[in-house]
This record gives sequence, structure tokens and C-alpha cells, in this order.
Amino acid sequence: MALDINYTPPPTGERFMESDAKMRVLMGPVGSGKSVTCSFEIVRRASMQVPNANGIRKTRAAIVRETARQLQDTTIKTFLDWFPPGVCGQYMRTTKTYFFKVGDVECEIMFRALDDADDVANLNSLELTFAWFNECRDIHPDIVDA
Repeated sequence: MALDINYTPPPTGERFMESDAKMRVLMGPVGSGKSVTCSFEIVRRASMQVPNANGIRKTRAAIVRETARQLQDTTIKTFLDWFPPGVCGQYMRTTKTYFFKVGDVECEIMFRALDDADDVANLNSLELTFAWFNECRDIHPDIVDA
């Protein structure tokens, strides 16, 4: 099945995506498309990875939200609406991991909540290419800094 997704970010989202800053923040009102823009930014950045010796653009990303309920009800739902399993890869509900695979792009996307101290500690040991902290104002600054 071919991937045919058309997306044009809003002006603020476009400026966000054009930035190569190590840390970026996207702010706007409810319904302004922040989560959709960030979902596309994960896939866009994965497609920018230099191919490995086998010609595959391999990356690993984390998408983080404060609670498991928020992660499931909003962040994962938005991502899967735009990048449906079966078309864009395989989503493992038990581990909340999406194995995105389109063309030469392979991105392991780990959806993680920060419900307790163990969840926070587990983030520190991940070897990530990039991360998206959804609703980062709700996440303690020490976690984002780490």
C-alpha cells in the first residue's frame, strides 16, 4: 500500500519545522495543529537521517506525555490517525511502540508516559535520535533537561 498523506503545516508550525535548534517549543491555542505538526516533524526528521550501509534511514524517537491516559487519549490517537498502522508500519499496543517503515525510512517510535519515578528513570537510558515532549509545560523541567 502506498503512502499518500498531504499535510501543510500552519505558518507557526512551518517556522517550527524550519528550525534546526537543538531544543524548540511550539505554542498555540487548542486546535491549532501543534500535535499534528509535531507528529509530522518526527517523520520528517527521520527521513532526513543519513542512510546506513544498507541504505536504510534508521532512527529512534520518544514521544513523551505526562500520564499514560493523556498519551493514549490524545498523542497516540493523533499520531495513528495520520500514520495508520499497516500502511506506515506496525504499532505494538502492549509496548506502545510504533515501528514506522515507509520506503527507506525506519523509525522506532516509543510512546512514553511519566506516571512515576521509574518511568522518568527509564527515559534516561534510552538511546534516542530525537524526542517530542507533548504538553511540555506539564513535565518537570529537570526531566526535559536530562
